[in-house]
Amino acid sequence: MPKMVDSDERRAVLIDATSRQIAERGLGNVTLRSIARVNGWSTGIVTHYFADKRELLMATFRERADRARRHIETEIAAGHSLLDASVDAALPLDDARMLDWRVFLAYMGASIGEPELDVLFRERQQSFRITLAEALADEVIAGRLPAGSNVDHEAARLLVTLNGVAIQAVLAPDLWPADQQRRVINDHLTGLGLTGLGRRTT
Repeated sequence: MPKMVDSDERRAVLIDATSRQIAERGLGNVTLRSIARVNGWSTGIVTHYFADKRELLMATFRERADRARRHIETEIAAGHSLLDASVDAALPLDDARMLDWRVFLAYMGASIGEPELDVLFRERQQSFRITLAEALADEVIAGRLPAGSNVDHEAARLLVTLNGVAIQAVLAPDLWPADQQRRVINDHLTGLGLTGLGRRTT
């Protein structure tokens, strides 16, 4: 009897292989053949689950982006604030999140002249900015951020700061270890007047 294959599991394996290929080779150098070769499969197996390379690449982008949201949910369930969880999810603090960011930057370059991908980027950034605004509003309610703070404006500033730190960490990981990334973001938050929050330093 033929072995039963879990379609969702197989798709997840292909997306993971695609992510690693993009991080190692760059988006333009990834092919269905190179992705299939990672697991010793044929390209026919890849196209059984994804109609073509574009569908696989779009699914990979969505999955890597969704990882941040799942990370935030896990951190909140563990008792961390929305702000702390969001910051933690947004930085390449370990190998998994560094992979996310290398893939993210590859897609960012590819989004130029690609309307569908450009729209996805805009939606993801806008969604995360809203999450950061909600997180900062929580800090105002808790009395850890000054009343009257413009949380929408500060969320936009925090977003670009997080993006900037993350990009530097991808480009120069030796100069931007996890503790340095956190230190810069914590300095930024302290500058907003944020107090009394158990922000991580390691």
